[in-house]
Amino acid sequence: MDQEAIGSSFHEATNNPISSLFLVLINTLVANKRSLGSNADYPSDYGPRLNDGNDFDFIIVGAGSAGSVVASRLSENRSWKILLIETGSYPSLESEVPALTLSLQKTKEDWNYEYEPSAYVRFKEKMPCPRGKGLGGSSLINYFLYTRGNRDDYDNWAKSGNVGWDSDSLFQFHRRIENIQGVNSHKFGTDGKLKLTKLENEPLIPSIVDAYKELGYPHDYNDGNPLGRSTGILTVSNGRRQNVAKAYLGMEVKDRSNLFVVLNAHVTKVLIDTSLSASGVEVRLGKKLLTIHSKKEVILSAGAVNSPQILMNSGIGPKTHLEGLGIKVLKDLPVGENLQDHALFPGLFYKLQKSALIPVFKEPNIDNLYDYLIHGKGPLTALGTIFVGFVNPKNDSKLPSIEIPHIRIPEKLLISPNSYVAETFGFPQAITDTLTKINEMNPITIPLVLISYPKSKGRIQLRSSDPFDAPLIFPNYLSETIDVTTIIEGIRFVQKMMKTKAFQALNPELIRINWADCDNVQFDSDAYWDCAIRNLIRTAYHFVGTCKMGPKSDPSAVVDSRLRVHDIKGLRVIDGSIMPSLVGVHTNGPIIVIGEKGAEMVKEDWGINRNEL
Repeated sequence: MDQEAIGSSFHEATNNPISSLFLVLINTLVANKRSLGSNADYPSDYGPRLNDGNDFDFIIVGAGSAGSVVASRLSENRSWKILLIETGSYPSLESEVPALTLSLQKTKEDWNYEYEPSAYVRFKEKMPCPRGKGLGGSSLINYFLYTRGNRDDYDNWAKSGNVGWDSDSLFQFHRRIENIQGVNSHKFGTDGKLKLTKLENEPLIPSIVDAYKELGYPHDYNDGNPLGRSTGILTVSNGRRQNVAKAYLGMEVKDRSNLFVVLNAHVTKVLIDTSLSASGVEVRLGKKLLTIHSKKEVILSAGAVNSPQILMNSGIGPKTHLEGLGIKVLKDLPVGENLQDHALFPGLFYKLQKSALIPVFKEPNIDNLYDYLIHGKGPLTALGTIFVGFVNPKNDSKLPSIEIPHIRIPEKLLISPNSYVAETFGFPQAITDTLTKINEMNPITIPLVLISYPKSKGRIQLRSSDPFDAPLIFPNYLSETIDVTTIIEGIRFVQKMMKTKAFQALNPELIRINWADCDNVQFDSDAYWDCAIRNLIRTAYHFVGTCKMGPKSDPSAVVDSRLRVHDIKGLRVIDGSIMPSLVGVHTNGPIIVIGEKGAEMVKEDWGINRNEL
């Protein structure tokens, strides 16, 4: 392939103009095979060869953090014919680069959903709700943090009637996932498919570590302490993103003759016969609407938004809701209910002294690109989120009530048109203008306040009977007043942190934002923060629970403990939507575990390695 053709192919794989400078260097390095990942790292697209009426043993819908795992594990049995269907396409070049993560929202790798306004918040506009679209799903656009979850999270699942989902039973799956690199720790697996690295040598980390110690949090969360602080275990290797599709469908898997991956294909519904058995799926591929048959099972791994959407379009869901849309009800189940998310408040901003953070490049340059592509180092490996604390300010539980991801914004970063910080959080113009002006001369840190175990729950509903319509997403943030109280407790904890000896050396100064809606309330009072929270509450992108796992006796359950949809034969859901309750950490790691556990259950139920029933 000549240079011009190479450049053309890379242009097709990019999302926006920021990538153009990459192409200059990539073309000069391609002879040395130093370029970023390519489509050749993944299975080829079987879509052009898929025909109406084709059949497979298993059809998996969604190639995200769970679906990629399920397809990889089931295709280990070479006598099974596996079809994996993904609505999106191959990962872009930008998705490989940590520093470009924010630029991935509102691109072809994002479903571009919005969540609906709520009676419990003050803003009435719809807000962005990013969900990954493409091989890797949301692990393609997320913020890299790998966390296992707390023992009580999983033990509570088991106590609610889900046999085999306790923490001891799941421990083997965590270690099976992990391939920790550069860390001598017996706490993590070292030969799994997912490459992990520990974030080190980031500015501010020493100060933050010392601040947490002063406040009584000396422990590292990664050593198994639910309350503590972490410099981060990340799904990054050699400066590149390790999305789950890359890890599980990559080099040793992509050429399996029994694995068929179809891209740019939208599943409209599961086909269910009169005996309430799943027999396949209906899928739109280009201009064609195809019927594809399953000999054994259909497995939905489309995530907490799209799995319930597909079920409801198939006639499985709340009877009143489906009948109101003219959809024939095959099984009345609470699909779409129990939506949970870590509601996040991004409204604490602190100006730091100029020496606290070293300014980074305003725009990419050739030296940065060379350092990144050759050595996997430099500013392009920067994540922005440098540290996470898990705290309980009230000290009334061994579990955290608040998670605090610490974001650092070096001087002049917000001036760059490619910073994407304001767009990511949907900041009102007043915030953007204030922060940008201050950032011209000073670095800023944003300690996000995230509720570990929110009480508020929402739902997913269909917008219409058209399966291509975006669903309605009602997260229902702050419907329970205790969630507001918990966030305020987190704000007060951060304020104490900024007064520690460790942080005072950086001269932190709280930046006051002039909210027209809150200016008549005393600044820094609980009432002021209540107003600010209801103006700026946002998603943490951790949607789960909408196809809840539980016994048949549980009226809120959709699937049983083996992830089979209640009363529907040959249909499972294996993804984050099955979580009965939200784990108190970032959800990507636990969802990969669900994929591993679910795949093993499928094998057991079809006579392979059957040892649990």
